[in-house]
Amino acid sequence: MKLKNFTGFLLFSFLFLSESNYAQVKYWVRLNNKTGTPFSISNPSAFLSQKAITRRSFHNIAIDTKDLPVSPNYINLIDNVANVTVLYASKWLNGLVVSVPSSSSTALNTINSFSFVLGTGQVNSYKIKIPKLNEPPIDNSQTNLKTTLSNTLSGFNYGGSYWQNKQLNLDCLHNKGYRGKGVTIAVLDAGFYNVDINPLFDSLRAYGRIIGTRDFVNGGTSVYEDNYHGMSVLSCMAANKPGVILGSAPDSFYWLLRTEDVNFETISEEYNWIRGAEFADSVGADILTTSLGYTQFDNSTQNHNYSTLNGKTAPMSIAATIAARKGLFVLNSAGNEGGGSWQYIGVPADADSVCTVGAVDSLGIVANFSSTGPTFDGRIKPDLVARGVGAWVSFSNGQCGPGNGTSFATPILAGAIACFWQSHSNYNNIKLLDTLKKIASNAINPNNSIGWGITNMCTIPVGIEKQSFNSADNIDFIISPNPHNNKFTININSRITYPFFINLSDLTGKILISQQIKSTHNIIELDTHELDAGVYFLSLKSEKGYKIHKIIKQ
Repeated sequence: MKLKNFTGFLLFSFLFLSESNYAQVKYWVRLNNKTGTPFSISNPSAFLSQKAITRRSFHNIAIDTKDLPVSPNYINLIDNVANVTVLYASKWLNGLVVSVPSSSSTALNTINSFSFVLGTGQVNSYKIKIPKLNEPPIDNSQTNLKTTLSNTLSGFNYGGSYWQNKQLNLDCLHNKGYRGKGVTIAVLDAGFYNVDINPLFDSLRAYGRIIGTRDFVNGGTSVYEDNYHGMSVLSCMAANKPGVILGSAPDSFYWLLRTEDVNFETISEEYNWIRGAEFADSVGADILTTSLGYTQFDNSTQNHNYSTLNGKTAPMSIAATIAARKGLFVLNSAGNEGGGSWQYIGVPADADSVCTVGAVDSLGIVANFSSTGPTFDGRIKPDLVARGVGAWVSFSNGQCGPGNGTSFATPILAGAIACFWQSHSNYNNIKLLDTLKKIASNAINPNNSIGWGITNMCTIPVGIEKQSFNSADNIDFIISPNPHNNKFTININSRITYPFFINLSDLTGKILISQQIKSTHNIIELDTHELDAGVYFLSLKSEKGYKIHKIIKQ
């Protein structure tokens, strides 16, 4: 099927294709228990990474039976039924997706005869249609004077991405040294075309910030030859080319997970997403961001009814809620149906504890295409908004330009949240979302157009304990002179514990100077004559905590 050509805003439509066109039909098999599994809650390292276990432990989240893989005995019994192929399993929903010939009723009868099977139902297959972005040649060396001056004052040369970061007051966090370091973001999308060679992602590759890739559509790990949309989404967070673009979380780590097939009908994308979310949790991701959603289909009889938007009906929404319960901060785009006959958010944006993201322009005015709430059970959606009109993104040709859609507002906010979470690492995901709502522009009167509004990444509201950006109050130091030429001194207060570390890093996060101070030295001199003029960050870390200061070399 050829992609439709759309003009104006980038629109996503997730469309139903009748299973009757295919020899094989997919079914969802619901299981009633996990009896016989060789895995045990007492040995979580067999099915969860250490980072995933640490997340649960740090935030007091119990490891439970939902974490256990589906019983291999059940999988084998069903897979051995004649004419049945098990495609994949979901541990959170405790079920299997199987493929059965359309002419075989005996196979389904056999499956339903097993005592551990609760029932079966046909899986709808969905297809995403993404229009090609208009990609005219763009002179990335040209930025307007206002942007250039603002970038200079902030210490970073954001290029065209300055205002989408500034709108969230994210430059404030960046200037404090918080750019998402140590936070892992899983991106679930339709493909990440040329991220492995696109120069905008040089630093991402050079410093090993792409932890891994998975293709849940075709299997394997190759995701760089597929659709460009995930690449554009990723650029909002991770691209880093001074004077051209700087993503909202350039120092974070990333998992790139392909769950959507835009060209061919394969397995159901909704269940692909569930697999991707389960995988992201198991490998220890902190944030899960998705610019996908499901609303209307080619066959109107298969459309989601508004009554299903309660966060408890669609399997994808149920899984998104479980992901949040496991401690992941889950973001999902509201959708671009605000100006159409279906104006509401889609699945899984209706899920509980998920941060649903709408789109606004540079003035904070809601985009006319941004999907609205409420959910059927009356909850306000979206939760927050970010720049989704004229957002600065990477095109497939490696150039940058403006793009429209909640698809871009979502990763811009996701990266900003990574930076905020880095500076408030004692927060769990639920407190984090609650805090971001309280410090947002529309917190007093949230609505179903922009939710709680545009959040402010450098503000702590009344009623929330003051945070010193993850720093102990008794740790501080003074840098002089700052700006400096080739040398500067660090004057450290006498209350710090020894030993401690001093690290000097550049804007990409690369550590240039590292020293361990073992004995009492209150004044330390550093020589930077081998470094170029520019902005750097100096961090001091001991068992009491850490602090970061920006320094400038002239």
